[in-house]
Amino acid sequence: MMKKWKLISTERLYHSQHLSLFNDRVMLPTGGKITYDRIETKDFVTILPVIGNKIVIVEIFRYPANRLGLELPSGNIEKGETPRACAIRELKEETGYKAGKLRMISWFQPWIRSAHKAYIFHAEKLTKGAQKTDEIEQIEVKLLSTNEVREKLENNEITHAPTIIALQKFLLMLERGG
Repeated sequence: MMKKWKLISTERLYHSQHLSLFNDRVMLPTGGKITYDRIETKDFVTILPVIGNKIVIVEIFRYPANRLGLELPSGNIEKGETPRACAIRELKEETGYKAGKLRMISWFQPWIRSAHKAYIFHAEKLTKGAQKTDEIEQIEVKLLSTNEVREKLENNEITHAPTIIALQKFLLMLERGG
């Protein structure tokens, strides 16, 4: 049976509206003591919107990489907001679409040094409206067939990890007839 580590002390090294960095002193089950860097950040959602045999993808500018990338709509869950409410809000803001049917299909933990979660939602029965992007968001909405998505995944044209995970789960669901 796996034994848990015991927290001895924690020191916050950095804090911003997006993340906090901690230096934890922990005792291992063996009795040894180590320092472990830990990150805290907001949970987030990634939405996989589908219209017929097309997937709604956004092409978005990402400052750290200084380039455009293909991604599914995503966003941080705000304080007091449920993952579902965040998915509804982010889908509308980034694409202008509203989902008639929305269901969570999975979740995962993006980093080993954090306990935060990423939720994946599948959105169907979409109706088009107006985007409500933030000042820093440069987004162009695109509709891609599942074959185009497969090709872009295979050619490494989609590099956003949450998008890759969501698309691969969706493609597996399609293969299984789900």
